[in-house]
Parts: sequence; C-alpha cells; structure tokens
Amino acid sequence: MEINQTYELKNGNRQYNYFKCIQYMQQQGRILYGSSYRIHPSQRQQVYRLLIYATGNKEECKLYGIDLQKGLLVIGPENSGKTSLLHLLKPFFETKQRYLIRSSREVAFCYNRFGNHTLQQYLFHDLPYCFDDLGLEHSTLDNELLKEMLQFRLSNAVNNTHIITRLHEPAIAERYGKDFSIMLYHSLNHIEFTTSFNL
Repeated sequence: MEINQTYELKNGNRQYNYFKCIQYMQQQGRILYGSSYRIHPSQRQQVYRLLIYATGNKEECKLYGIDLQKGLLVIGPENSGKTSLLHLLKPFFETKQRYLIRSSREVAFCYNRFGNHTLQQYLFHDLPYCFDDLGLEHSTLDNELLKEMLQFRLSNAVNNTHIITRLHEPAIAERYGKDFSIMLYHSLNHIEFTTSFNL
C-alpha cells in the first residue's frame, strides 16, 4: 500500500480513510521494526487522535478537544509504542510540519560534549522537533537544560514542538517543577498510552 491510497481527493482536499491509514502505519512498521510489529487494538483510539491531528482534520480535532495550534505531549509506559508510532505518523503531516525526533539524552549529551552552539538548531530555527524520553536525562543539570530549552520552544514555537515521555504530571512536576508541568499540559495536546507491549 502507498500513502496515496489512504485518502481520496475531493474538491482538492484529502479525505482520509483512517482505517487505511492505520493499515499503512502497520505495514511500514513491519518494514522498519520487523514482521511481528502490529498496532494493538487497544491503541487504536490514541492512534486515531494522532492521525486526525497529523492530517489537520479540524472537525474531528474539535470533537476530541485537540488544538491544531499546539504540539503533542505523548505519555505512556516503556514499550507502549510511543516512539515507533510517532515515527510512523510523520508521513501524514504536511512536509514543513514533519518533525525530527531527538532523544532528550542526546540533546544533553551534545551540549555537554560540544557546548552552547549545539542548542542553536533547537532554539533559533523554526524547525519542528519531537523530543523523546523526557525525564531520562542523567543529571539534575541535564534536567535543567532540557527544561529551559523546552520552555523557550513552547513560548516561541509551540506548534512545532512535540514531547514523548514516560512521566505523568506529578512526576514531571517533581523532576522539573510544578510551573513547568503546568506549562506542558497547557501548551500541548495530551495523548496517553496506558499499556506496555513487546513491540
């Protein structure tokens, strides 16, 4: 299946068949992650919300309380498929909205190894990024670095900033402070996965 088989053009607009979109994601997942990859039925509701956001479906987003002017905050336990799904979701975004996925630990490591200039790509360019594994940084200094960088982005490029984390709101508040936790939940669309799988 090609991605252009997941929608029909009507009056110049793409009308997506979300069942076919999930089929396409699962097909691509098997190519990238192995033949045993599948999107579990219990994940379909969250994947549907991700898809209506990615495809800019205003009516459905309004129905589900999703703000297209905000980024994504994707929460779930380890092995719940968060990162793989965010990779597979990218083709459904318009080209200029297709984010690069960066591990929070990678951001901190590059800063500690090579200095301030490594943060410029995240701070001073209007590029979409998805920051993975927020909360798994190695030190308090790394936590503070990610916190300040994300605060800047959420104040200046909120619709181009997405976050993946295992941490729920109380744990985010404990690690980064209550104000930062409130900012995340206020600035981003919260989508939560609840179950771990051996994906």
